[in-house]
Amino acid sequence: MFTLSTTKSKQPKTSGKKAYHHGHLRQSLIEVGLQVIAENGVRALTLREIGNRLGVSRMAPYRHFKDKGALLCAITAAGFTKFGEALESARISAGPNWEAQADALGVAYVRFARENKAHFEVMFGGGGEPQYLDREGAAIAERSFNVLETLVREGQQSGHVIAGNPTLLAQMIWATVHGISTLGLGSTPCDDATQQDFTLYCARLLRTGLSPRE
Repeated sequence: MFTLSTTKSKQPKTSGKKAYHHGHLRQSLIEVGLQVIAENGVRALTLREIGNRLGVSRMAPYRHFKDKGALLCAITAAGFTKFGEALESARISAGPNWEAQADALGVAYVRFARENKAHFEVMFGGGGEPQYLDREGAAIAERSFNVLETLVREGQQSGHVIAGNPTLLAQMIWATVHGISTLGLGSTPCDDATQQDFTLYCARLLRTGLSPRE
């Protein structure tokens, strides 16, 4: 493990600054950026502050990101990558039952928001900030949404979901679960068990409304 230092001393650093491996500065900037957001919100994020925490030169962060907006785009893309993986993993782990997969996706969505609050804030434009999505990030975000849309399409094919535009149906489900996630991050957030129970309750009501009438 290599760390940057302003001296030639081989003594351990005691400055409290986060060490990083040479060549991994870009990822370190994203990780420390998330720490700043978690502590003080998106508006407090600056490349200078991140550079100070990492102990690098003032211009070093700008070799990877031209400005704060570019860094936030990278944070958003990384967040949606992690988010998509969480949704897909939850769906696979639920097994072949369609209803179990639907429940698992809802719970995974809410859990991701709870466990990755800073990422979630940036991904969806929280804290009064816009949503920072460049072309790469938008494509990654679309892949996350496709996990849900695919589930809706398969539900239509298996008779679990009414006929209709699968994209609009998926958007309705997404909006519901996103609302639950956002409420759970409020000033008085509910505990994990309560939030999960509420998510499953809403999911089951949605399934009832989406089921074809006999």
